[in-house]
Amino acid sequence: MVASNSIEDLFNMQASCRLFASACNSDAVYRHTLVSVLPIACFLDYSGTPAMTFLHRCARARNPAAMLRVGLSHLFWCGHRRGGMRTLAEAAELGDLEACYIAAMLLLSLGDKTDGEVRRGFKFFCVVRDSGTVKRCREVFTQVFAGPWSDIPPANPEESVSCRSSSCRTRGTIGDDSDLSSVACVQCLAEYEVRKFLGTYCV
Repeated sequence: MVASNSIEDLFNMQASCRLFASACNSDAVYRHTLVSVLPIACFLDYSGTPAMTFLHRCARARNPAAMLRVGLSHLFWCGHRRGGMRTLAEAAELGDLEACYIAAMLLLSLGDKTDGEVRRGFKFFCVVRDSGTVKRCREVFTQVFAGPWSDIPPANPEESVSCRSSSCRTRGTIGDDSDLSSVACVQCLAEYEVRKFLGTYCV
């Protein structure tokens, strides 16, 4: 309960006595530590620092918010694309909405994506869409990519996903300024969001 409410209180508890220090070092505590309050971008170039060591410890305990930050660090700072993608997808599977968003955008825009990756990307996008947080997640990563983190391009804008539904009425008709309120096709909505994402990243 302490870890899920305040990282500072967790550290103070660890420092108070050996008994608490031992209890606070369990995977169960690190799994629920409140990492989500920490800005994503501040960890993208902190490799080797105590802060990053703490984040890796939380990620090993399967803390989804920590896994998101570690995955992004591997992907954009270290250039480990496949390893970073794997960690992001694992965080998404654990339910982190920001991880679902970035994993969907990357899976749907990889130049060498497989049909399985496309299906997984659509699945993650549906999670974000159903939660009503697409705009918020887009804003989060717009701020992240405003920094000098991304020397290694995550995707090719010319090879992004396109709607594959043969019965879709809106396929190929959605522009960047289109009204999406009447669009029911999830694949078209995902395609639109991927274009927005790549436009933000590649500016």
